[in-house]
Amino acid sequence: MKQKTYDDDDGRTIADMSGVQRDSMFLPRSLKQHGTFAEKEEEEEATEPQYTNEQRRTAVGGALTAAMLIAGVFIGAGAIVIAILTLIWH
Repeated sequence: MKQKTYDDDDGRTIADMSGVQRDSMFLPRSLKQHGTFAEKEEEEEATEPQYTNEQRRTAVGGALTAAMLIAGVFIGAGAIVIAILTLIWH
């Protein structure tokens, strides 16, 4: 079989995937036995930013406000559709 050759390939590496390992699909807990899972958790905890209670409450409040605004738009649109259908069929 003939190998494909690409004229536009300049040989540069876009993303180095040499350090990526495939996780076990059937036994994901096996990572804990090898010690790599614990190392990953420690690295994540070290880089995780610490938020104050006020910052956390502000973020949660903003998320809830956004969710309520979106829900209000859907409820309002549903009410308008129901009103229009009631006027048409009545």
